[in-house]
Amino acid sequence: MFTHKTPWVVLLLLWMGGSTYWHTCRIKLLCPDDASPATVSVRTTPEAPSFTPPGLEFTDGKTASFRSLSNLSFAKAGAEANVTSVKPLLDSLSLYLKSNPNKTIQLTGLYGPNESSAEANLGLARANNIRAYLMGPGIPESQFRLTGEESNALAFTPAGDSLYGGIRFAFLDEVVVKAEKPASEEDLAKKATFESIFRPMDLYFNTGKTDYIHTPETNEFLKNTKAYLKLNPNRKLVVTGHTDNIGSDEINLMLSKKRAAAVKKQFIAAGIAARQIEIQGKGEAQPIASNDTEEGRRTNRRTAVVVKQ
Repeated sequence: MFTHKTPWVVLLLLWMGGSTYWHTCRIKLLCPDDASPATVSVRTTPEAPSFTPPGLEFTDGKTASFRSLSNLSFAKAGAEANVTSVKPLLDSLSLYLKSNPNKTIQLTGLYGPNESSAEANLGLARANNIRAYLMGPGIPESQFRLTGEESNALAFTPAGDSLYGGIRFAFLDEVVVKAEKPASEEDLAKKATFESIFRPMDLYFNTGKTDYIHTPETNEFLKNTKAYLKLNPNRKLVVTGHTDNIGSDEINLMLSKKRAAAVKKQFIAAGIAARQIEIQGKGEAQPIASNDTEEGRRTNRRTAVVVKQ
């Protein structure tokens, strides 16, 4: 039998039950039938590692400093530099060298052990590429020293297809002596003497030219060779092209053959029968001077002529 207190008792019991439920299930999450919403696990692809190209910085003692937040770059195993991001620095360096003709700078080309290249010395080829750019304003080769060096500490992109840096710049204490200017092609041609048509004689070419440099000695060789071959139609003149070691073996071999072919064409025009001229290309295989210096490499870029006995 209900009394007038019954509704209050019911309300009290409901309040106590609700409080217990809220504390146990909602706050402590201990109710098995009322667990929190399931957590969804999403697998994300890890981001590629970030890469910040190294800057470029070097000094000439306390006289001048060169700094750039960017750097030049090379394709993996490539010798041609992308200088776009450091062009202002390189242009400033060119002007500095031109304004200080007694300064000498060493360019050390770097390459990694895993860079497979057709170049005989990839580092040297890279240094030579930068030197060619810096010489644009008319700076002589005598202000540069070139070396190539293998390094295990190079800044390749994460994909491994590009190298940032690749050249070490360093001013040297040595003073450039203008009197020690390397011999030019003209100088080398004048030094070549005629001894006998049966002794090899070297012919030289001005840069970008296919006609060899004519001297009284080369004219004497040609005159005697033409007379001998006319009297001995079964004998041959051998023309052999040679190069320095800059560039791949394949390219140098091709260049040496092209240069020999150019000489053959000129000898034919001078009156020697084409069938009596044999051409060869030796590329960089038979140097007569060291390829470690510009003068040595220039000496090796020649075409030798001799009558086969």
